[in-house]
Amino acid sequence: MRLLKAQNTNLRTINGRGVQFDVNDQVFIESTNSIRVPKGTTAQRPSSPENGHIRYNTTDNVFELYEAGAWRNVRSAEPFRPGITQQNLGTGDAVEKIFGPLASGDALFPVPAQAQNVLVFVENVFQISTTNYTLVQNPAKINTISNIISVGATTVVQTTTNHGYAATDLVQILELNASGNAVENLNNGDSSSPTSHSIVSIPALNRIEIAVDTSGGNTASYPASPNNALATIRRASSIDGQAYADGYYLEFTSAVDLGKAITVLHNFDK
Repeated sequence: MRLLKAQNTNLRTINGRGVQFDVNDQVFIESTNSIRVPKGTTAQRPSSPENGHIRYNTTDNVFELYEAGAWRNVRSAEPFRPGITQQNLGTGDAVEKIFGPLASGDALFPVPAQAQNVLVFVENVFQISTTNYTLVQNPAKINTISNIISVGATTVVQTTTNHGYAATDLVQILELNASGNAVENLNNGDSSSPTSHSIVSIPALNRIEIAVDTSGGNTASYPASPNNALATIRRASSIDGQAYADGYYLEFTSAVDLGKAITVLHNFDK
């Protein structure tokens, strides 16, 4: 009875190679070659996928399957490009707690799924996730100006930290009112839209030199006694007030000691 109920998709012969089903509904493919699964771009995915669908995505060049209501990549057991990556996130300044952004080098999975999926060291001391650090995305930070050191075509301001800024970044210098809302551009003292300036260098700890554009009526002067506690410097970007570039960062529970290097290992868990 088993042989009578066996089915074969090979039209040439009932005993030839092909996709076969037994009485228990098991599927057999009698071949030593390979099987070609459906393939196409991300845009060509089925409009009504079901759990268990599998295909090759020619946009991302990966196998993918529809699992638990979402498309997921089928990964190899070994690390994908480029393997284990070591990344230096900089050194501590005894003030800053946030370091990044994380960059694993894997274009398909650039950030870890959770904090414990990376190995983090401060100098040679291993850090424990949730105890010593957490993983944060796009940390929005407006850097408070603690002192205006000099005023001129190149203005030097002292901030709570310089981390998150780099030379050539475009920034805006703002004064905040008591409610914390930006109301004035400190370089021209009016309430017009903030003017963008270029950071020319970060000469010392928490000090930033800014090239102030003195054309168009800007005088490079500040209110006589600005409330420095309510003055800020922020990135002139599409994300208002963003002092850090987009991405995932490590946020330590306390400031990293001065001169201590932060090192991260990625991809070892893939």
